[in-house]
Amino acid sequence: MVHSASHSGTGQRIVAACSIVRPITCALAALSAACGGYIAADSPGVGRGRGVLAMVCMAGVMGVANAVNDIADLPADRIGKPWRPIASGRVDVRTARLVVLALVVLTLTIAAALGPAETLFASALLSLAFAYSYRLKDTILVGNLVVAVVSCGTLLFGALVCGGMPLRSWVAAGTVLLFVVGYEIVKTLQDRDADSKAGLRTLATVFEPGTSVAAYIAVAAVLCAAVCGMGAPVSSEPSLFLVCVAPFLIAPVCSCAYILWSWPDRDRSTARSLLILRLAWFPGLFSLTLLK
Repeated sequence: MVHSASHSGTGQRIVAACSIVRPITCALAALSAACGGYIAADSPGVGRGRGVLAMVCMAGVMGVANAVNDIADLPADRIGKPWRPIASGRVDVRTARLVVLALVVLTLTIAAALGPAETLFASALLSLAFAYSYRLKDTILVGNLVVAVVSCGTLLFGALVCGGMPLRSWVAAGTVLLFVVGYEIVKTLQDRDADSKAGLRTLATVFEPGTSVAAYIAVAAVLCAAVCGMGAPVSSEPSLFLVCVAPFLIAPVCSCAYILWSWPDRDRSTARSLLILRLAWFPGLFSLTLLK
C-alpha cells in the first residue's frame, strides 16, 4: 500500500511537470514545422528524417515557451488561474526550471545536428520566448506580436530544414502570424481582470474592451485579405486552396469577429471566440499546406 501510494504520488508529479509544457500546443508546433517543411520541399519525401527532427525541435521550443511563461506568470496565475500546475502547488518552481533547462538542451542539441543556420534560428526563437515572459509581456501589443513571431517561426524553421524559404512559406508564416496576433488579443481580453490586478499593462488593461475588439477585427480583416490576395496567387491550386481556406480559416476568424462585436456578455464572447480559434488551428494548418 505504501509503495502503491508512493508510485501514485510520483506519477502525479511527473504528469504535473509534463503539463507545464502544454503537450497539445507542443504538438501543434511540431505540426506547424511539418507544414512548413511540406510547403518548402521540392518533392515529397525530401529530407523526411530532417523534417522529423525539425518537428521535435519546434515542439521543444514551444515547451520552453509555455513552461517559462507559467513560471513568470505565477503572481498573476495565483489571482486569475489558480488551477495551473505551478500556481496550485502541484509543481514547484525549481522543478519547472529543471524542465525548461532539459528542453533547452534537447532543442539546441537537435538544432546543432541540423546545422548552424538551424541552431541560430532555434536560439533566436528561444530568446524571444524568454524575452516575452520576462520583459515583453507587460507591453501593449508588442508581447502579442512576439508570441506570434515565435509561432510562425516554427513553420519557417520547418521550411528552412526541408528546402529553404520560398515565397509560399512566407505567405503561410504571415498567415499564422496574423492568426496568432488575433488569438493573443482575445486572450489578453479574457485575462483583463487578472492582469490588471497583477499590474500588467496590456491592450486590454490600458484601454476599454472595445479597443481590443476593434484591434481583433482589424487583424481579422488583414488576415482574410492576405489569404485571398496573396495565398491564392502563390498556390499551385488556387481554387482548391480557397475552397479549403474559406471554411477552415476565414469562417472561424470572421465568426469570432462577429461574436466579439455583437455579444454583450464579454466573458462569454471571449471564451467562445478562444474555443473557436483553438479548434480552427489544425484545420487552418491543413489548408495552408495547399499553398504548395
